[in-house]
Amino acid sequence: MITLYIETNFFIAFAKNQDKSSEDLVDSKFSDKMSLVKISTPSICCMESLSVLEDERNNSNRFRDNLDTERSKLQGDINSKYSKEIQKGLEEVKIKNDARINDINIRLFKVIEWAANNVELIKLESPILIDSLNQQFIPDPTDNLILHCILNHAKTSPKTSSDDQKVLLSGNFKDFGTKEIKQKLSAAGIQKYVASTGDFLGWLQSI
Repeated sequence: MITLYIETNFFIAFAKNQDKSSEDLVDSKFSDKMSLVKISTPSICCMESLSVLEDERNNSNRFRDNLDTERSKLQGDINSKYSKEIQKGLEEVKIKNDARINDINIRLFKVIEWAANNVELIKLESPILIDSLNQQFIPDPTDNLILHCILNHAKTSPKTSSDDQKVLLSGNFKDFGTKEIKQKLSAAGIQKYVASTGDFLGWLQSI
């Protein structure tokens, strides 16, 4: 059995369509091999993903408001031969901006629903929270807490056979892919780190 740990970046990359291979994982396009994989993620990653979505919505709304402001300014420029064309262009940008954030919203809800039905959600327990406060392995406190959740789960989930393997998938290689963090992962029983879903699926197909 292979335990694959994912974190917030997987959800966001899927929502923003930044990692095409994540769709293959979610849609189980490698179903013959995926039967060997159990996916786990800290439950707080779902909450953090929704928080990122809220930030995206706020940024989109601000951008939309700025576009409306610029269009209003141009409406008074009645003698310019370019004014109407620019207004039309800004309106098209606004429509595409709305479509983009709507697509992100739909895709994020899809991947979170997938996680709810197919992924083991690691609960945040008091000892893990205390450990994360006392041991700062990653500067960002949320990422540090996520790491502690994963490390604790890996340590307390012993192998059931010699073929069992544990893998961390994280596109946030600046925090989760450093030499120091890889050593922490290895000590907890996570033997492999991959930075993309494509890398994981490629490795999975090779074994």
